[in-house]
Amino acid sequence: MKTLFKKSFGALAIAGIALGTMSMSMIDGEAGGRIKVYLQNKCSSDVKVKVASPGSSTSYTVEDGYKKPFSFMEGTKIYDHKGNVVHTISSSSEGKVIVVCD
Repeated sequence: MKTLFKKSFGALAIAGIALGTMSMSMIDGEAGGRIKVYLQNKCSSDVKVKVASPGSSTSYTVEDGYKKPFSFMEGTKIYDHKGNVVHTISSSSEGKVIVVCD
């Protein structure tokens, strides 16, 4: 009986932690989650663009003539192929097409 109680208590504790973590991530998703945008290249060659999130930055290649979906955190700055800021991600950026070369 004690073993069954211990196993049940352990399972309930794990479920409680999982639910707590999920509810916290849902709160984060509403307040400052990831925003889906499309980076589009209208140039005649592939271009490399810089994306700077709070605390880090990376480069992506956007192929010639393509529109690629990306998901970024709010506050992320997107730079075009010349190094100019073309967009800063906000909640109103959802679904927008950001041209990184034209």
